[in-house]
Amino acid sequence: MAMKSMLLKIAVVGILIGMPVMVKANHERAAVYCRDGERFVIENALETSQAGAAESSDLIVIEVNRFRLTLYRNGEVFKRYPVAVGAPETPSPVGEWKVIHKGGKWGGGFGDRWIGLNVPWGIYGIHGTNKPGSIGSQSSHGCIRMYNRQVKELYSLIRLGTPVHIIGPLPKVSLRKEYRRKYTGKDVVRIQFAMREAGFDQGPADGRFGPAMEEAVKRLETYYGLPVDGILGLDEQYILGLR
Repeated sequence: MAMKSMLLKIAVVGILIGMPVMVKANHERAAVYCRDGERFVIENALETSQAGAAESSDLIVIEVNRFRLTLYRNGEVFKRYPVAVGAPETPSPVGEWKVIHKGGKWGGGFGDRWIGLNVPWGIYGIHGTNKPGSIGSQSSHGCIRMYNRQVKELYSLIRLGTPVHIIGPLPKVSLRKEYRRKYTGKDVVRIQFAMREAGFDQGPADGRFGPAMEEAVKRLETYYGLPVDGILGLDEQYILGLR
């Protein structure tokens, strides 16, 4: 029964962070690798990674070009912190995410705290660092680095479900000929921003082609007299100026 409980916890964490996880022998813990090149252990997975956590009224905005993280509370600036962001070859994931995991302390490259995001193509998060001189630069593998004392403060202020918007230049991507339900990726983020600009907002630009995006595509197809199937093909891409 204990083994079943352990495997259930590991499976749930894998679903939450969208990446495979490895079990660390003989403990109810999972070892994972984030995009910043670091390995860490999630302890008490279900207690710290509840996907169904209540929506937060806070908002974290990370401005890549300004190396700045701002915590908004009730629409007002509450805290601002300097950060390090992804290097040009390993950029931070531009998009609109949520906090799905809080954990620490692991030390090493993660510093004192880890705040995980629901990016669908990798494990990204906000964390401390053992390289404080990197703050204010493009130096990570995509994660957001903070001074250890400041990430501890941020960690204590926010909760699971807090939206995190990473603002910066969208990466260059190769577009597929068509997109439909369950597709994910950086290219989906680009399409979501284009649809919003065109007046067909589907909600957060989170890189996931879900039911809300399918309905937004249908609205676009109806407006432009295209077959209404919820599949974003070449015609829809041309209308959005993506080709």
